[in-house]
Amino acid sequence: MSAVFPQILIETIVRKAIRDIRDSPKRNTRNLIDMALNFSEGRFQSRFFETAQSMLRDENSAYYRLIPDMAVHVDTEKIINFGINLGYNSCTAGAKKIRALEKKEKFNIPWCISLIISETEYEKHEKEYLRVLEQGKRLGIYTWMLYAPGSIEKSLELARQSPEAAFVIYCSPDQITDAMLDEAEDILNVMFAVRYGEGAEEACRLLRFRNFLYSVFYIYEEADADHIFKDGILEEIEILHPVFTGFLGDESCGEKARKAVYQKIIRLRKEQRYPTVLWDIVNDSRFIDGIISEDACGAVFNGEGYFFHAYGEGLQKEYNIFRQPLAEILKQAFPKTKNCMESLAG
Repeated sequence: MSAVFPQILIETIVRKAIRDIRDSPKRNTRNLIDMALNFSEGRFQSRFFETAQSMLRDENSAYYRLIPDMAVHVDTEKIINFGINLGYNSCTAGAKKIRALEKKEKFNIPWCISLIISETEYEKHEKEYLRVLEQGKRLGIYTWMLYAPGSIEKSLELARQSPEAAFVIYCSPDQITDAMLDEAEDILNVMFAVRYGEGAEEACRLLRFRNFLYSVFYIYEEADADHIFKDGILEEIEILHPVFTGFLGDESCGEKARKAVYQKIIRLRKEQRYPTVLWDIVNDSRFIDGIISEDACGAVFNGEGYFFHAYGEGLQKEYNIFRQPLAEILKQAFPKTKNCMESLAG
């Protein structure tokens, strides 16, 4: 009961805040952030809301356009469900469980996991996928990044079966159709991430018209790294009205190029010129994980269930999520280092 009560209280406060923001965006946005900071539990939430509070002191911040736009054009229940699953279940209650288990079991647990969903493999391993989500919740993992190169419907099935978790479904513009959105209409814990490129404008227009929560992501090459933000890309993305704009380097990108892009993203995010939250898909996720548990790790499982590290290491075929428990894979892949254990003990 004690875990349910804070969630009900948060839902009530957020629902009222969304209504108020529509009437008076700046004042009520600041009020919401101030209140969230007062109720914050744990270092991640506190740092996040302190940063938001500091940024919103700028009266000209583009985020004052983003927040009321989202309040008007996204279904309120979708905002509340996805937001609470991400902010409370994952980054508060889940983070607390992750830290406790890491200290006890001596291995690292990522705050989110990425799954590449193969339609044919899903048909054969549906029970295993559902079991993985349950195993993840027992470890404190409530955020899942789903990459759907084939059919989104399988990803929607996973989200429907785990209403306490937050799912980001990465997809191509042609996958956003009225028929698919009809299927997704009553699934409240999903945010679509549409790949920027041909067809993205129409896909985002449809998502906005249907009041879905969505973002866009841009995949860049090594050759793009130096001029990625000089070609008017953010001005073009701005008219799509995404909540987040994610950036991901392709296989041609070296670590130096990725770090250079990340530094530009951090700088532009602080400038608050665009009404979308710029996001480095790899490095910001690693940053969050480092705040939550002080020893960042990231796990990705491909369509055949094999594991690879999210931060640069190759495929490891000795680990397969269809054949081994998730905790056992993470225990072997991410053992605690001596320095990390000394940090936790201190």
